[in-house]
Amino acid sequence: MALQITGTVQKQAWVDKTFPPIEQVRPLVWSVPISMHPSPVRYTLSYLVLNEIGECVVVDPGLDSDAGWEQLLDGLARAGSSLEAVVGIVATHLHADHLGMVSRLADITGAWIGMHRNEDDALEQRLFSSDPRAIDRAWLVRCGVPADVLDSLLPPPEETEYFAQLARPTQFLEHDAYLPLAGRRIRVVETPGHTQGHICLADEDSEVILTGDHILPRISPHVGLGARSGHWNALAAYYESLVLMHDWDAFEVCPAHEYRFHGLRNRAIALQIHHNVRAQEIIEIVTTLSALSLWEIAERLTWSRGWESLDGLNLRSALSETVAHVEHLSAQGTIVWGAPEQLAGSPWIARLGADVTS
Repeated sequence: MALQITGTVQKQAWVDKTFPPIEQVRPLVWSVPISMHPSPVRYTLSYLVLNEIGECVVVDPGLDSDAGWEQLLDGLARAGSSLEAVVGIVATHLHADHLGMVSRLADITGAWIGMHRNEDDALEQRLFSSDPRAIDRAWLVRCGVPADVLDSLLPPPEETEYFAQLARPTQFLEHDAYLPLAGRRIRVVETPGHTQGHICLADEDSEVILTGDHILPRISPHVGLGARSGHWNALAAYYESLVLMHDWDAFEVCPAHEYRFHGLRNRAIALQIHHNVRAQEIIEIVTTLSALSLWEIAERLTWSRGWESLDGLNLRSALSETVAHVEHLSAQGTIVWGAPEQLAGSPWIARLGADVTS
C-alpha cells in the first residue's frame, strides 16, 4: 500500500532534517512551514486558503514564536496576500503547534476563529480544573506509574497559565458545514481520535484535503486517553474517522507535518492495521501475565524507539495510548479493567475475562 509522494521537496527536507520551503499547492492553496523547536517534528505545515477576491483563511498557524510569526508573514507575502486579507483562522485541534499562534493572529487581524466545540470544551475543562496537577498525579498513580518516575511525567506548573493564553473559538465548525469563505467550498470533516474535536478540511474546489494530525504519511498520530480526557472510546472514534477518509481518496493529502501525498484510503487502512496489531499485542501480554497495571502493559509493548528511550512527554504519551487501547478492548468485552472515573486508591488492573474490583 505504497503512497505516492507529491510533496517531493518536503519529503527531501524531512529526510535531510532541513526546513521545507513555502509552496503553492494549488492556485488558491499555499503551504507554509512554521518552526516548532525543540520538537523532533521540527515544524507545522500551516495552510493559506484564499478566494478569488483575495480573502484568506489561515489553517493551523502553528506554535507561537517570533520566528514562526515571521515565517507566517513570509508565507502571506509569497501568496500575494497580507494580514489585512486574513478573514478567518482555523485550528484543526487544540494542540499548541496548531492553536498556539491563533491569538496573536486574531488580535491583529480581527479574523474569526473556527474550531470544533469539543476542543473548546476541552480547553474549558483545563482552565477550570481546581487542581490540575493533583488530577494528573492521581491518574498516573491509578495507571500504576512507579513513584520514582511519577514526578517526571507531571506537566509543568505553568501549563495552566499557558492554556489560559490560547485562543477560544468565535465560530464552531460542525461536520459537513462549509467554511465562511466567499466563493469557496471548504467542507468541515469531523475526525475525532487524536483529540475529541479534531477536524479535517476538504477543499472541494482544489481537490486537496487538509488532515491536520489525523492522517500523516509516516508517523502514526497519537490516540490516547489522559487524566482529563473524559470517559470516551478514543480508538473506536479514530477507527470510524479513518473509514470516513475513504470518501476523499482522490484528493491530495495536505497533512500538518511531514509531506503531501496521494493514497489517503491506503494510508487510513495502514493506520487501522497498526492499531489492530497493537491491540493484539496487548491481548497477548494480558493473556500471558494475567493481572497487570496499565504501566506494566505499556512497558512490555513494542515502541519504535524502545521503551527505555522514552522519557517525559513521550513516556506519558505511550502510557495514554496504552490506556486508549485497553479502554477499546474493554468496550469490546475482551479485557476488564478498573473503573476510569475513580481517581483515587489502588492502580487500575487489566485482566482477560475477569472482574476487577477497584
